[in-house]
Amino acid sequence: MVEAKKESFVQFLKFSLVGITNTLVDWVVFYFLVSTFLGDQHSTAKAISFIVAVLNSFLWNTIWTFKNEYKNSDAKSAVFIKFVIISLVGWGVNLYVFNFSSVAMTFQVFNRDLLPLVFASTAAIIVNFFGNKLWAYK
Repeated sequence: MVEAKKESFVQFLKFSLVGITNTLVDWVVFYFLVSTFLGDQHSTAKAISFIVAVLNSFLWNTIWTFKNEYKNSDAKSAVFIKFVIISLVGWGVNLYVFNFSSVAMTFQVFNRDLLPLVFASTAAIIVNFFGNKLWAYK
């Protein structure tokens, strides 16, 4: 029982590190597209950067975070489809929590969006981690 909790904690740390680097990938791709090819087409750039980020996240979580679970999986394409579904759900949770907390906040720290961003990212990482651990890579 203790080993399983330790393994889950280590996986959560790995998942979080992948998430942090993945956010950077998302932002770099977005700003690259806006500054070179897409100009004011921010929604298109964001959609493309999200897709690139999901693929990047799947790659790193598959070869590092959930390596053993993926290796033992019989239906590898199903893992990818489930990962994408969870990523979309996580994006929805992120957006909902951000919008809700932005409206509900009556104070600000540094700037108006900082705490809602923290709350939204925290909610999304929890949903994404447990969704992937308990469903996609199971």
